Amino acid sequence: MQYRRGTTAAFSIALCVMLASTRCKAEEPVRLPPDLAELLSAAQRDLEGGRHAEAITRLNAFRGQDHALRHLLLGHAYVRQSDLLNAASAYQDALAMDGSMKEAGVGLAQVRARQGQWARAAELLGRFASPDTCKADLLLLYAQAARQLEDRRLTGLLVRKGILRFPRDLRFRHLDLARCIDASDHAGARRAAMYLLTTSPTDPALWQQVALARSAAHEDVGRIAALEASLLCDPSDLVRHRQFLTAQLAAGNWPTVVKHGRSLLEGPLGKAAAADTGVMELLLTAADMGRQDEVLTTWLDRVGEKAHTRAMHLVAARLALRRGKTTAARQALDRLIDAGEADPAVYVWAGHLAETASDWPQAETLYAHARTLDGRPSRLATLYLARLHLRRDRRTEAARLLRRHLDRYPEDAPARALLALAAAARSE
Repeated sequence: MQYRRGTTAAFSIALCVMLASTRCKAEEPVRLPPDLAELLSAAQRDLEGGRHAEAITRLNAFRGQDHALRHLLLGHAYVRQSDLLNAASAYQDALAMDGSMKEAGVGLAQVRARQGQWARAAELLGRFASPDTCKADLLLLYAQAARQLEDRRLTGLLVRKGILRFPRDLRFRHLDLARCIDASDHAGARRAAMYLLTTSPTDPALWQQVALARSAAHEDVGRIAALEASLLCDPSDLVRHRQFLTAQLAAGNWPTVVKHGRSLLEGPLGKAAAADTGVMELLLTAADMGRQDEVLTTWLDRVGEKAHTRAMHLVAARLALRRGKTTAARQALDRLIDAGEADPAVYVWAGHLAETASDWPQAETLYAHARTLDGRPSRLATLYLARLHLRRDRRTEAARLLRRHLDRYPEDAPARALLALAAAARSE
């Protein structure tokens, strides 16, 4: 529908909306010069036909009596070409001519939101969009702007308004979930996620949110159930497998982890799972906990010795000891130490194995190094080294070492017992 020549414009439905804010309180129609009316009508047809560049050229070429509507249409045309800088300029020009033009204010707010200028977007929406009457898209944008500005009170108010006015629009429910997560409102997040699951029961991300909420409430059973549901919704995601295995292992359910591991490694994700360090560490830890040595051996072989992590070297050492292979256990610990191990407990363990094998110099070296590291096991290394000195008939060295240790830790009863043993041996 075109504009008629004359003083009163007959507008298309879209332009009627645009002009609503330019009418006076008596609802008088907007009066435009004939040439401007024709221009706007032609530009509107260009926009409706997807000829955005033509609309821009046409509107920019006009040299007659100007009106805010020309700048408004120009802003719309620039937005459709994703030219946000020129769109913002056009909307600002429209507002400069008519500060009450709602459509220009809303258009500028949308542009500012796309530019990440959330404070300006929220300011404009607060001025031109009423939460009680605006459309869902605008109310949602207003709530998103408030969330970006970390205004939790305003975000909550707008989200609740959106849920009340548009109960079937799930975007407000999703924003409510995000709002609760931002505020660490785990109970609220669980309620929001459970509501969304009534319409999207196979959404794995929602089940993960339920799992997080259950975890925050220390509801381990509920957390594991939610993680399992998330995994069932998307069994092709290794991250979900890892999360499920972690939860099960933390709960001590190593048989479930081993069973799940067998199925996972034999299934379509087997190759990817075997290459996933996190997944394999969980599976090997579970098999080690349950002393499932045959399974453990098979899984260690799937990783390959060169790709073994610290946890895997420790598992390999324990497996070797259970099978009576002390040399293999020492080799596993040696590889860990060569890689830069800093845990004194590992050095104490390696030293003990060396001592068991009567490799006295190596045992002494390992114990001595363990004493230089941080952590409680370094104190234990002192006792092991003193005991080694006693076994090798070095009573004076053992006594000197223990006295220095007791000067720092006078409450250490085992050290006092060893010192008494050294003194008794010397008196003999």
